[in-house]
Amino acid sequence: MIRSPSASRSGPGPAPSFPATTLPGTTDIRKALDAAAFVTPSGQIVCVLLGSGVRCDYFAQDRAWDAPEPANCDLNWGWSLYVDRAPGTSCVGDTIVTTAALDSGFETWRKPADPTVDWNGVALAALPYGSTLLVDTFRCDSATTGVTCQNQSTGHGFFMSRESYRFF
Repeated sequence: MIRSPSASRSGPGPAPSFPATTLPGTTDIRKALDAAAFVTPSGQIVCVLLGSGVRCDYFAQDRAWDAPEPANCDLNWGWSLYVDRAPGTSCVGDTIVTTAALDSGFETWRKPADPTVDWNGVALAALPYGSTLLVDTFRCDSATTGVTCQNQSTGHGFFMSRESYRFF
């Protein structure tokens, strides 16, 4: 995970912070040991969770925002966010979309009836709306309004949707 040295804030106020065991309206909590990846059922956001942090990319073309440029970034930025101890804009030269492929090894959290998303002929594992995915102290919540990812140890994280993003 490549990150910027400082995190900035954008958008209206902080996203909600949830205790590790509860999320309003969510009882579907999934866990993976070392790493996990998913795409939202809309196919617009893909995330990778590791024991060291989370990275999410908004890879559809209809995004209404650009995250701030990270300091000293010679690669791509604006559509990829991360959280490790704190959140920020990713400085990246790659894509993480295929990490969510059904045969990637990052989909051990998946249930057989879960949806998939086709991306250029590759079936991606979708985390159903209303579900939470946990890896170590990191969690991501999939909702129809967007994805919220958080380091539960620090309380910091980000929210990402087509319309906006914010760090907290």
